[in-house]
Amino acid sequence: MSEDTFAFRLKVLLEHKKLSLQQVADAVGISRPAVHKWTRGGEIDYSNLRRLAAFLDVNWVWLRYGDEAVKDLGIAGNTELPMTDLRRRYTAEIMSNEARMKQAQELAGIVTWEWNLVTDELIYSSNCEKLYGRDIHSNDEFWEILHPEDSIWLNATTLNELVASKAPHVWDFRIILPDGQIRWIESRVATLLDGAGRPVRVVGTTIDISARKEAESAQQRRLQLLDDAARIVGFGAWRWLRSQDELIVSDEWCRLFGVNPTQAPRHFVELSQHIHPDDRAAREAAVNDALAHRADYRVLYRAALPDETWRLVVEQGYARVAPHGEDVWLTALCRAAQPADMTAGMQPAAEEGAATGTAPR
Repeated sequence: MSEDTFAFRLKVLLEHKKLSLQQVADAVGISRPAVHKWTRGGEIDYSNLRRLAAFLDVNWVWLRYGDEAVKDLGIAGNTELPMTDLRRRYTAEIMSNEARMKQAQELAGIVTWEWNLVTDELIYSSNCEKLYGRDIHSNDEFWEILHPEDSIWLNATTLNELVASKAPHVWDFRIILPDGQIRWIESRVATLLDGAGRPVRVVGTTIDISARKEAESAQQRRLQLLDDAARIVGFGAWRWLRSQDELIVSDEWCRLFGVNPTQAPRHFVELSQHIHPDDRAAREAAVNDALAHRADYRVLYRAALPDETWRLVVEQGYARVAPHGEDVWLTALCRAAQPADMTAGMQPAAEEGAATGTAPR
C-alpha cells in the first residue's frame, strides 16, 4: 500500500494515537466494520470524513487527498505523518525493494535516467559510467559522446518532438567511449505528465546491445553471402512449414520466376500459380509422395513468367520432420533446366506446350 492513500494515513494515525476501530466508530457514530473498511481502502462520505478528521485533529483535505491536494489548494500549515511502526516497516520495505532493484539493474547492465523538464536537471543511475565510459550530467554532455552519424537524427530537436508527442519510444544509437571504442545502446524512453496532462519529466532505461548488433550484422553478412552464392550458381530456394502454412522464398527464386521480391508468394498454394497448368498435376503428385514418405523428389516443369513466356525449371526438394515437433518442413531448390536434364529422361508433363515457348493464356 502506498503512503499517499487515505487508508494508509488513517492506519498510521490510529496506531500513533493508540485508537481502536471501536473507539473511532463510537466517536464518528458508525459501525466498527465501516471503520475497518476505511483502513482497507473503502470509500468515505463527506460528513463522516469531516467528523473523522475532527476526531483525529487533522485537516480533512489532507486526510482524504494527501499533501499534493493541500499544496494545490494553498491551505496553510503542513501535516506530517508520525513515524510509527507501520511507517518504519513500510519505509524499510521500500528501501529493501529499491536495493534489490538497483542490484538487479546493475547485474543486467541497465542504466536508468530522468530528465526534469521544469529544472532541466538530468540524473543518471550510479552505473552510468560503466556503460557510457564517463558520468553524464546534462544533455550537452550526452551529445558529445554520441556517434556523429547518429547525432544527425538524435539531437535536441528529437527530444523536443518526443516530449511534444507524449508517446513512448525506443532508440538504437551508437556512442564513442573515451578509448575510441564504439558501443551500441538501446534506450527506451517515456514522457511523464502532471495532473493537467503537461509533460514534466522524461524517463528512460539504456542498455548495451553491442553483442546483439554484432550478431545481427554477422547474420546479415552470412545471408548476403548465401544470396550471392545462390545468384552465381542460379539456385532459387523455398521452405514450407506445413502446419502454419508458412512459406519462405529466396530472392534468387523470385529472379528465376520473374517475381518482385516484395510480391513473393507467402503460402504454399501460391507456388502453383507460377507453374504451367499442364505441369501442375505431375509436380503436385511428386510433392505429395515426398510428404507422405518423408522423402526426396525431383521434377521438371515449365515456369510461367510475367511476360507470358515460360522457362524450364528443375525443382529438387525433400520433406523432413520439423525439429520442434511432428510437423513437416518441405525444402526445395529450383534452377533453370540444362540440356543434360532432358537427356537424363526428365520431361515436362505436357510436351506439346513445351515446344512452343509461350505461356498459357
